[in-house]
Amino acid sequence: MPRAKLIVIAAIVAAAAFGLFLGYLAYTSDSFPTQQRPFGDYASIPSSTFNGSEYAFRVQWNNANYIPLYAQLTSPATDAANTPVCDLKLASVTSGQIIFMPFTITPESAALSNVDLSIAVSSATNSTQFTIAYNVPLVNATNSAITPSNVTCGEPPGS
Repeated sequence: MPRAKLIVIAAIVAAAAFGLFLGYLAYTSDSFPTQQRPFGDYASIPSSTFNGSEYAFRVQWNNANYIPLYAQLTSPATDAANTPVCDLKLASVTSGQIIFMPFTITPESAALSNVDLSIAVSSATNSTQFTIAYNVPLVNATNSAITPSNVTCGEPPGS
């Protein structure tokens, strides 16, 4: 086989391998577990506040045997509601614990529609992971301060 063909084949194989590697990194860094379970079995939302530039949820955790890992807002209808993944930085939770989850909305918006709060969850006993999701059909901004104002979401390490 001519040397030029071997070089072209090697370049194609290397590009395909590199693409697969990048896909693997994206999948392991930002992907939510594919298995989904009902939100109400693990958490509830006693309150939420949307002021146009931030959407904050107070999530009441119902079962200490399951630990929320990271969360994200997404919406197929409102691009401003697509936020980075938020590392919750929790090693354990207690039943009834309130977890504050603020998300920055950019650009600012007067209303959001079809917003999903997705939370990746891990079993404390066997490390099984799954996703729970809470849907908000429509929310309008109010002139409300979001407290505590010193809490922010950061992307998980390795993102």
